[in-house]
Amino acid sequence: MATGLPLLGVTLPQFSERPGPAVEACLDARGLGFGGVFVFDHLWPLGQPSRPALEGWTLLAALAAEVGRRPEGSGEPRRGAPVDRGGSGGFRVGTLVTRAGLRAPAMVARMAATVGQVAGAGAIVGVGRGDLANRAENLAYGLPFGDAAERSRVLEATVAALRGPLAGMPPPEVWVGGTGPGALALSGRLADAWNGWARTPEELAAGLAAVRAEAERAGRDPATVAATWGGQVLVAPDRREAADRLARWVADRPPAEAARVVAGDPATVLARLRALGDAGATWCVLAPVGGPGAEARALLAAAAGLPGRDRNG
Repeated sequence: MATGLPLLGVTLPQFSERPGPAVEACLDARGLGFGGVFVFDHLWPLGQPSRPALEGWTLLAALAAEVGRRPEGSGEPRRGAPVDRGGSGGFRVGTLVTRAGLRAPAMVARMAATVGQVAGAGAIVGVGRGDLANRAENLAYGLPFGDAAERSRVLEATVAALRGPLAGMPPPEVWVGGTGPGALALSGRLADAWNGWARTPEELAAGLAAVRAEAERAGRDPATVAATWGGQVLVAPDRREAADRLARWVADRPPAEAARVVAGDPATVLARLRALGDAGATWCVLAPVGGPGAEARALLAAAAGLPGRDRNG
């Protein structure tokens, strides 16, 4: 893999009534050589309460079961071999992000422990406090939605629980998502990494510097706190097709969202991912948009030279 390219993960198709496509995408990503797959924690697509969405942690447990029973790099079930409990190695499953406040902090820690044991490697738990766009989801399901200060308090309690004994062994890797000063400070004090959703390389580098300064103030080794990136990615076989797909995709999207998508042919997209790696990202988690997810995964895996299966057969 080229210098500067972080570990690559992908989000899965969750806006569905059927789990099959998400499980298939997980196994495809693993076979292609991606580092992991991630689920989100929306109860419905933002602003679209009539559309279905698979519940994130339930789906994550199903993915962990698939990953834990299959040998690395094979589609065949593991037959009698013990699952490697070594922790950070191998293919990972995780959340980007689970929302603090939907579940009690201690419960999140026990769920993470269970997923890690089933998967055979510690889960990656990206966690955030949510924003006003999530309020209707919470209220529709009878869940509280506090003000910003209360949500921040619950977020910190959830991160603390994930760093404690309830989270089990191997322990989860904890990423705090968010771009405000509170998320950066919490990342530096307690988390393994800060996740900057849709940040530019310059923004990611600046955020990581703030996170590490907070870590040093808290008496931690700043070098032990990482940055990770997540964002929407549109990749097509060539630049013209990418431009055409982007024009169609942005037509009904808010300008702020459209401006943050990483779009282009595989070489263009990989150049941005390498720049994010140079800015400090240890992971880039890609949310494919504007085209088939399977095509995006295959194009990027081939262009990046990921150590996956033979793509000709």
